[in-house]
Amino acid sequence: MAIESGAKKLGITGKTMFDRLQKQGLIHNRLFKRYEELHTQSLDWVAEDICETLLNWEAES
Repeated sequence: MAIESGAKKLGITGKTMFDRLQKQGLIHNRLFKRYEELHTQSLDWVAEDICETLLNWEAES
């Protein structure tokens, strides 16, 4: 759900979002490691957080 919601915010497909997150290591380092914490937040907050993090990490690489 986080990946699809983030993809909607960025106007891209879920597959593209998944690929970009995977390339940056965010699936493991952000979504899995913070799984319990993220489940205490709204889906909109999680989508915004993952989009912002993705764009920042891509800008740094």
